[in-house]
Amino acid sequence: MQILSKYFEHLRQLKGTNKSRRLAIEITIILIVKVILLWLIWAMFFSDPIAKDARQSEVTRIILNQTH
Repeated sequence: MQILSKYFEHLRQLKGTNKSRRLAIEITIILIVKVILLWLIWAMFFSDPIAKDARQSEVTRIILNQTH
């Protein structure tokens, strides 16, 4: 919760100094970073799906820790 209070205080300071352009830039940068992180997660874990007919054997192999 300390992070949120710091963030809200930061927003109040921006509003008081009329720096809404800086706020827009910060939000844009945060959104770009989030999109990049989501893409990396997708690329690492979901980009190479197992074919439907091989799913059962692959899941069984992974659970039983068999090599083939």
